[in-house]
Amino acid sequence: MLDRPRAAKLRALVGLHWAKDAIPAGDPQPFTGGAAWAGSGPGGARGWVLIDDGRPRRFGAALAWAWRHRVTELHVLVDEAVPGGAGVVARRAAEMSAPPAVWVVAGRDVRRAEPAGDEPDTPLDEAEQRLADLLRAHGAEPVVEHGVLRGEVLGLEVARVIAGRLQVGVGRHDRVARAGMRPGEDPAGALDETVAAVRALRRPGAPMHPANTLARARWLRAVLCARPELAGAARLEPVAPPLPWFDLPDSGAAPARGLAEDGAEVVVVCSTGLDLDLVPTAADSRRLRAPGARLAILVPDGDDHRVTRHLAAGLARPAGVLTVRRGWEALLDY
Repeated sequence: MLDRPRAAKLRALVGLHWAKDAIPAGDPQPFTGGAAWAGSGPGGARGWVLIDDGRPRRFGAALAWAWRHRVTELHVLVDEAVPGGAGVVARRAAEMSAPPAVWVVAGRDVRRAEPAGDEPDTPLDEAEQRLADLLRAHGAEPVVEHGVLRGEVLGLEVARVIAGRLQVGVGRHDRVARAGMRPGEDPAGALDETVAAVRALRRPGAPMHPANTLARARWLRAVLCARPELAGAARLEPVAPPLPWFDLPDSGAAPARGLAEDGAEVVVVCSTGLDLDLVPTAADSRRLRAPGARLAILVPDGDDHRVTRHLAAGLARPAGVLTVRRGWEALLDY
């Protein structure tokens, strides 16, 4: 459904900052978190996408919209609703063979966005290292991403360190509920219980449950790191995605870095289902984690959608799209 205030905002911005002969006929179109508008230009179709909520993850959807509408000159306008969001979009746009123009929107003003820089890794301090050791001792894999220490089982979060304290639970709602129902619970015992429950459910043949339906891209990455030959690799290890995520439903694509079977450096990014931001996330992962590496995308059979293959081929250094058979969950010895 068209968001009329956002459509009006896009119309006004284009009218203010582009020549009158560039303004499309007709009305802007629906776009989640903003609006989109396409029209013909001297070299082909010209289009504008407003990312009004400022979320960089909308960029892939903007590229997909441009592909569907045969837009050859794309302008992406990113509101400052998320500080630095336009910079991340500009960084991702630079990975395309035909980069769209990215603009920062501040009120009625529009200016070119400067690509965001890299985010340095933050090592664990002594207290965090002790908590990481506790997680490992109780069957959870310590994972540090964007300064947040979490414990995972087959890619599913079972604990997170918040304000120096280990809070146990599968995602934010479970952590909050558990803390309310069991105040003062021993973290070690809580970990043992939660890890066991997740392992019982996150396996082939288990009944459908949030423990096996959430963060499936990260589950696939866990399988891949144990079986790197699935992507033609000799060794792979998880690395942090380019953007932090708040809770399990938005955990997104999961990158890994390592060596191909011929010894070349490789980045493999895992996903399941249809994730329109998969290709920009994959390209951003390579740029941040291993700029000179080959790039591959790994998805289950049937999830290698046309738009994914199109965008992967449209990178300045194209990515290969690989598939793994359905039932990949059974490729691990549980």
